[in-house]
Amino acid sequence: MRLTRTAIAGAMVLIGGLSGHNGALAQTAGTAAEARAAVARAAESVTAGRPAEAVKSLREATLAVWSAAPFDIVRLEACSDIPAGFRAFEPRGNAPLSVGEPFHLYIEPIGLAYEFVDGVYTMGLEADFVLLDTSGTILGGQRDFADVPFDFRAPSTDVYMTMTLGTERLPAGDYVLQITVRDALAGTDVTREVPLSVAAP
Repeated sequence: MRLTRTAIAGAMVLIGGLSGHNGALAQTAGTAAEARAAVARAAESVTAGRPAEAVKSLREATLAVWSAAPFDIVRLEACSDIPAGFRAFEPRGNAPLSVGEPFHLYIEPIGLAYEFVDGVYTMGLEADFVLLDTSGTILGGQRDFADVPFDFRAPSTDVYMTMTLGTERLPAGDYVLQITVRDALAGTDVTREVPLSVAAP
């Protein structure tokens, strides 16, 4: 069977402010020391009555730990609609889809590498998907349905991507959506599977 319509929406939100490593990918070496130093700076700023500087230092600590973690997907959830922002979605639950009802997913990674060059931070996500039946037969799919580079000046760990799969031509039955997400800079990837069902009309 061929998937005749697949609607995909990819988006990320990156909000906040912190420092990176000039001209190079964030490295895992020294992450603990870097995070401890940032937390110490935050404590000093709070004591000195400088809350904005304290928040900036805590964001630096968060990014140091987050970017050094192994690349993974920490949240992959079916949603009742397209997510409005970072963790701003209504979980759909496991009820079967009605015929033609779109299948929305919220995808949140951890451990993305980043570059910092000339005051600009860069991250990127790439993703493929394959739709299978319950016997493992491939019904369709798309490589690089999401290939999204991001250039920004205020990075954070509030990074997410959404996917919407059209189901108009899918017969009633049970399926498995296999998603592979890649760190565009580091080249690492992770694959996850999400079950879905389409109810008979």
